Amino acid sequence: MAIGRRIQWTWAVVVAGVVLMLPGLVLAQPAPGAAAAQPVRNFVCPIDGTQTQAKGADGRDTTRRYSDLEMPTRAYTNLVVVCPKCGYAMWADDFQRPPSGAVVDYSQRVLSRSARSAHTDPVAAYQHLMNVLHVRRAPLSEQIGAALYYTYVLKRGRPYGGMDPKLERRIVAGRKRVLTLLGKALERDPPRQVRARLEWTYLAGELARLTGDVKSAKAALRGVCEARRDAGYTIGRLACEMADRADRGETWEDYRDGVTDVRGIDAAEKDAERRRAAAAAEREADAKRQTEEKAAAEKAAAANAAAEKAAAERARAAQRNGEAAPAPAPATPSDDPYAPPPPPIAR
Repeated sequence: MAIGRRIQWTWAVVVAGVVLMLPGLVLAQPAPGAAAAQPVRNFVCPIDGTQTQAKGADGRDTTRRYSDLEMPTRAYTNLVVVCPKCGYAMWADDFQRPPSGAVVDYSQRVLSRSARSAHTDPVAAYQHLMNVLHVRRAPLSEQIGAALYYTYVLKRGRPYGGMDPKLERRIVAGRKRVLTLLGKALERDPPRQVRARLEWTYLAGELARLTGDVKSAKAALRGVCEARRDAGYTIGRLACEMADRADRGETWEDYRDGVTDVRGIDAAEKDAERRRAAAAAEREADAKRQTEEKAAAEKAAAANAAAEKAAAERARAAQRNGEAAPAPAPATPSDDPYAPPPPPIAR
């Protein structure tokens, strides 16, 4: 089983490298049987017996549209299940198997704090999964697959047009985590086949380029390009193309309706900060204007009240002195638009 799992995730990483930056790739057709409703499967948590369901994106019933890291492999259909009570997370095929004591303790002590959000949010679900795989010391190839899928889910949150700098920071951090795991895997337990090692090296080089490390990317991609006969046509061609981009210092990637560039995150953050500052200044100006208008209205109301009080005091004083109360000032036509016209002036 361990060997099968290692082979499965090795090929998941390999195929991810193939489609990482394939220009113009549009997988617009859903998998066979996508139109048919998939039966909902219930899972029982092996730790506390809570019933739950799988979360994430299933390649069997999800339309793949974007030329990013989403790829149709067997691993793509391996969903994540998260217990909403204890936070334990695992692939759907392995969820109901009893975990180790260390994993049980970690889930109840740490993951239970965010169990509810991980049960509903695919991003949090993959975060739980990566932590569980690390605690159980899963094969590096399996951890790489989970970390890659974490970046896939993050990329689905990218807005059309513009850039969300906070989200891009998370994507970069996720890719750096994949790079760390890839480096360990290539050092400790590299694939035996030459082509597989070159595919892993290509993936590491392209991820380094997309995180802004063009120096490391250029070395890795150029090495795969020079060995393109062993790497195969697709990986060899992509390695040469991306090596040229790294030579030019380019760190952008094709995505949806345009491109995204890791070097544009700082500018996007500054632009977002300017927009937030402008919006805050506008809100402050509105609040100040409303305060001034309110103060002016209160001042006018106070002046009117004071005038009315003074007139009442004069009337009471005149009444006490036996004087006739001053007649109110005659109304002018402007005071009452419905008042009759004044009598003609006597001649």
